Amino acid sequence: MKAPAAPPAAPIPRAADPPRGQPDRLAGLSLPRQVVVLAVWPFFELLFNALVGVVDTALAGRINEVALDAIGVATYVGWLLGMLHNAVGIGAGALIARAIGARRQSAADAALGQALLIGAAWGVATAVAIALTAPWIAAIFRLPPSTAELVVIYLRILSVGSALGAVMVVGNAALRSAGDTRTPFVTMVAVNLVNAGLSVLLTFGPAPLGGHGVAGLAAGTAVAWGTGAALVLIMLYRGRGPLRLRPRRLRPHRILGARIIKVGLPSLVENSGMWLGNAAIGGIVGTLMAREGVDGLMGAHVIGIRIESLSFLPGAAVGIAAATLTGQCLGRGDTAGAQRAIHLCWALAAVVMGAMGLLFLLAPGLLAWLMAPGDAMAAVRAQAVPLLMICGPIQVFFATYLVLSQALRGAGDTRGPMVITYASTFLVRLPGAWLLAIPLGLGLTGVWLALCGELVVRGLLYAWRFRRGVWKTVRV
Repeated sequence: MKAPAAPPAAPIPRAADPPRGQPDRLAGLSLPRQVVVLAVWPFFELLFNALVGVVDTALAGRINEVALDAIGVATYVGWLLGMLHNAVGIGAGALIARAIGARRQSAADAALGQALLIGAAWGVATAVAIALTAPWIAAIFRLPPSTAELVVIYLRILSVGSALGAVMVVGNAALRSAGDTRTPFVTMVAVNLVNAGLSVLLTFGPAPLGGHGVAGLAAGTAVAWGTGAALVLIMLYRGRGPLRLRPRRLRPHRILGARIIKVGLPSLVENSGMWLGNAAIGGIVGTLMAREGVDGLMGAHVIGIRIESLSFLPGAAVGIAAATLTGQCLGRGDTAGAQRAIHLCWALAAVVMGAMGLLFLLAPGLLAWLMAPGDAMAAVRAQAVPLLMICGPIQVFFATYLVLSQALRGAGDTRGPMVITYASTFLVRLPGAWLLAIPLGLGLTGVWLALCGELVVRGLLYAWRFRRGVWKTVRV
């Protein structure tokens, strides 16, 4: 059944709207300063967002190896939820950035309302799916029964906060696309404070609140997502930033909703394929655990991922700036300006991530110890150290992928990235990981050699797509 069209009172304006009194934070700034202004708050936001998972991993590492393995598998599902919810944000962001660039404030506000409506509905759908399929998800990773039971408990509790998490993700994406990168940062600070405090209390606190183990970690994260959603909605409704939420904008609008879905759907397909590839990697790691009979292998894998996430945070933050500047420049018809912005963002990300890669090579043992201290975790740390040394040298290619992929999406070019992701994931990443890990006997080290080699290929493919220039003529 098609959604009813919005009433005439909420048309999508085509002419420039009069200013609403909100300052343009980028007006008069040089291009480098615009990049800094747009990237600095997303960096801290992404840092705090990553810390939600880091806190859960670190706390699980202080329970036992079984809990750490369970959190490692649940991490994959957390990524899936973020990817699925972010697809709506990508679709809305492309429309909002162009509307802001063309000074069509009412169009931006209308896109915001539809994005939140779609995001909430999508969040409920993903929550139901995760709750129902939790046992199957645990099964595909070939986990021991004790670990699988903890995974199911974690996922079903986490699914309760899925819809609210979707609203938070979409609202933050809309604000960033409009040029407000500070509000999402403030939101994620609150989310982390709630998650850290509540997770520690529910996991290690005194009874009856404490002592719930992995279930306490999941409950802390779910409540934190709800807190973030409430803050985003309050700030949008107050309308003190570049966007304003009005109840009438939440009525379904068939045409505008279809435009958001059209841009976001390829990203949804891309993100789903990316997650399937990562889940298959987790299955390979689970197979290695079963064959070698070693607890903590999944934990070492996730520790490596968590530490590496600290490297790609700067690249992802600069990529957000590239996406915003690309969309706003194209909204003004300034294609050359968009290209200059993307080049500058890529150079900055490559330098910063290259330096982080050097740190992985020089101090892998210290970084692993920070995630899993204590003598009981010595074996897990020993397995994680080589992984960091493998991913260190490829950070510049990783930066290329992060910046150019977001710039293309900011322009509304989402089909090309979808094809690239599927090709590199299913033709390079998965076959390489299986071949190196199992037939050639390199184990977890072989998995990471394949993962990092695939990132090199993906970075080169995105560079090729960018140079073709298709993104300059995409219509959203």
